Amino acid sequence: MMTAQRREELKKYMLEHKSASVLDMARRFQVSGQTIRRDFEALEKEGFLQRSYGGAMVKDRKTAFVPNTVKSELFVDEKKVICRRAAEQICPNDCIFIDHSTTALALCDEIRQMPLTVVTNSYRVIGQLADCFNIQLVSTGGTYHGGIEGFSGLETVRYLQQHCVDKAFLSCRAIDPLRGVNDAYETIANVRQTVVENADSVYLLADHTKFGKSGFITVCGLDQLDYVITDRPLDREWRKLFAENKVKVLDGSNE
Repeated sequence: MMTAQRREELKKYMLEHKSASVLDMARRFQVSGQTIRRDFEALEKEGFLQRSYGGAMVKDRKTAFVPNTVKSELFVDEKKVICRRAAEQICPNDCIFIDHSTTALALCDEIRQMPLTVVTNSYRVIGQLADCFNIQLVSTGGTYHGGIEGFSGLETVRYLQQHCVDKAFLSCRAIDPLRGVNDAYETIANVRQTVVENADSVYLLADHTKFGKSGFITVCGLDQLDYVITDRPLDREWRKLFAENKVKVLDGSNE
């Protein structure tokens, strides 16, 4: 395995497990401990992780950015669970919004046979649904960003301000019990904020790792959501919090 490929695989492992030891990674990739230490050093210089004695841990910064190409390889099964539940909420001939997140992207596989109007800021959603003649596919346009494989910026927001949808399916950077739904960057948050304001129903798609964390900017309060769809049963405190905000929870406990 080439150095660049191994370091990308290391990133994926670290994003899922949050920390790793030199010994475990040396065994995993069948290289020397010194090689893994050099990898950790290089990723630390990128600002991706912080080395510790015998290993390293991910830096959980408010504005940490992970490209969609990396995120798409993480929590694949969990995303499928979430999107199967989401698809159950969609009716024929609905007009829906699907955002650029890798979680929402998995929804495409579930809706290919349905007659729908799909509005999206995601380049990959467009690619996934382009051959579905039963779907009227609408792109927001705007400034394309390769890292998110989608469109954002003033033009995207202006388009979304002028259009309403029946149901919006969004993900996020994190969900904070006090600050609500959070994102890492303002341009991304602006897109999602606009969609929330112009959707009849808002569905937040979030795997279990996003709860109890915070990001740089607030997208919306919990009371602006209609549904939260996740892959595992939420604990009592989260369920109580969502109930107080009149948000319906669809998770692993009610499949």
